[in-house]
Amino acid sequence: MKNEKQEFLYNYGRAAFDDELQRFRNIEDKAAKYLSLLSVGVVAYSVVLRFYSEEFFPPETLFQWVICIAVSITYVALFSSWSFLYRALRFTEMPRLPFDQMFLDEYEPESLPTIHFVLAKTCAEALKYAMKGNSVKSTLLIKGYKDIAFAMWSLTLSVILIMSYSSTINKEKIMRENEVKEKSKQEKTSTEPNRDVLQPKVRFVLDHAIPEIKQGRQQINESKDGDSKK
Repeated sequence: MKNEKQEFLYNYGRAAFDDELQRFRNIEDKAAKYLSLLSVGVVAYSVVLRFYSEEFFPPETLFQWVICIAVSITYVALFSSWSFLYRALRFTEMPRLPFDQMFLDEYEPESLPTIHFVLAKTCAEALKYAMKGNSVKSTLLIKGYKDIAFAMWSLTLSVILIMSYSSTINKEKIMRENEVKEKSKQEKTSTEPNRDVLQPKVRFVLDHAIPEIKQGRQQINESKDGDSKK
């Protein structure tokens, strides 16, 4: 004969246990999504740093030190959140209701109210273990989410600092290039002499000087003319 009270207790306990199992699946699903999002964020952040790292590392100025500290804090928060999410996804044994040959042999002779009653007690015990396991996973998931939130704030701050510093450096480069071009242009168009250029040295020569070679030839020619007259 069916006992509605025991049947209700069993159905209520089984529904609570099924809800806790569904909560377990939801926690793991969220942890997997957060982990995927985190992996994409780490890769994108690393790509940004790859293009701009030469501008602030190794640090020399105060601004560069601030950027390096912000980047370090961001990576620490990202890896901390990754650790929490990974542990939240770690395999965990969850309780299940027994159903095997031993169960059939033991409870088949019993009445239906008795079976409902013992299964309600089993559901209550399984629910206790399931809630304990989900509590650990949810705690890890919450910590990982908090670290992700902190990492996003730190990441945003570091990116703003990097872009600001890069923009400042680029403006300074453009200003220096413009100054060099303007100076070169002024030098080309200027009519004033460059007073820094060294003057050429004065050379000294004898006016109307007869080279020795030419004088020797003249003496030879004169001696030839004398001999011909004789």
